[in-house]
Amino acid sequence: MPRYRMLFSKCGPARFISHLDLVRTFARAIRRAGLPVAFSQGFNPHSIFSFAAPLPVGVAGKNECLDIKLISDVLPEQIYSLLGAVLPEGIKPGRVWQVPDNTPSPMSVVERAVYEVRVEIDKMLTSAGLEERIRSFLGLSEILVPRKTKKGCEKIRDIRPGIYALAGRVDKGAAVLEMELQAGSNGNVRPEEVVRALVEQNALAVIPDGLTVIRTGLYPVY
Repeated sequence: MPRYRMLFSKCGPARFISHLDLVRTFARAIRRAGLPVAFSQGFNPHSIFSFAAPLPVGVAGKNECLDIKLISDVLPEQIYSLLGAVLPEGIKPGRVWQVPDNTPSPMSVVERAVYEVRVEIDKMLTSAGLEERIRSFLGLSEILVPRKTKKGCEKIRDIRPGIYALAGRVDKGAAVLEMELQAGSNGNVRPEEVVRALVEQNALAVIPDGLTVIRTGLYPVY
């Protein structure tokens, strides 16, 4: 059965859609678009499609990834057009291409995520000053942050090995941070953890709740 990979964006008010609701949204859109989607076997068959990595509620995504399995060939540009006509506002298809059926799922290969984080700052800070503080921050041998486990316990984790790149600039009273962080089945680093650690290291003084996060890419996506 042919398998297609599609990039899509989830922005604006759509960023507040939960991952479960996003799954339901795509299931409805695929059905309304009339795509010959393949279905799973069993008592409760469902259309076969999968995402690379769930987006947290409130985080926008510019290049999210979705695999769809069909029962017959469809031109990628037709998939783009048909889904684009029925997806709700804020969710837009991007590039679509066919991949071999034995291609690893996007969820199994994703190792990195790139984010753009905009955070309002409550004191004067120049781009040069921010860059210097980031260099000092990245020079730390470990960056410890608390994280809740599934059982509700608090665990301390060193996120420094999972911060692959970090840069920043100041723009109109806000710090704009570009982060390349660990993601995927082997573990992940959250952008808000990096911001919190920057604050604790006195590298950044922020206005509470003045945080906007956009995931701009997932890598690798073949």
